[in-house]
Amino acid sequence: MQTMTRRQWLIRAGGAVLVPSLLSSCRPAARHVVGQVGMRLADAYTPLTRNDCVACDNCMPCPYGIDIPSNLIFVDKAVADGYMPGGLDEPDFAEKGKDFLIRYEAAMPDAAQSQHCISCGECLGTCPVDIKIPEQLQKLTGLTDVLRDLRCRQLL
Repeated sequence: MQTMTRRQWLIRAGGAVLVPSLLSSCRPAARHVVGQVGMRLADAYTPLTRNDCVACDNCMPCPYGIDIPSNLIFVDKAVADGYMPGGLDEPDFAEKGKDFLIRYEAAMPDAAQSQHCISCGECLGTCPVDIKIPEQLQKLTGLTDVLRDLRCRQLL
């Protein structure tokens, strides 16, 4: 089985949710104010809310190695504990975003993170609380992509 990153798959499939220019190459010359970057990224990011995962593991194993329950529970914990960033225009977005990304990357090994989801649908219909898992993982990926882009631009 040939493996590829989520970004490679999106480019190959031609259905990228994020415009390739949003997927930062971390060029130091690309420094902008948060407002300018926020306007450009606004369509790629939707604030996340609790999804109430019960950690039943019915959605596991993921064929792409994503730890689905851990990702969903991480979002629930971030919302409950107050370090989930809200809208891009909120004054504490950068502070909460930095905290969120540090915690996410520390808690979740890269191979288990949401960006590896290609919405194959293997997990659909398995959730007893009817979480739309691919949709939730896409939202989480949108957030982490925005935060990583801002971090690369040294705005976080």
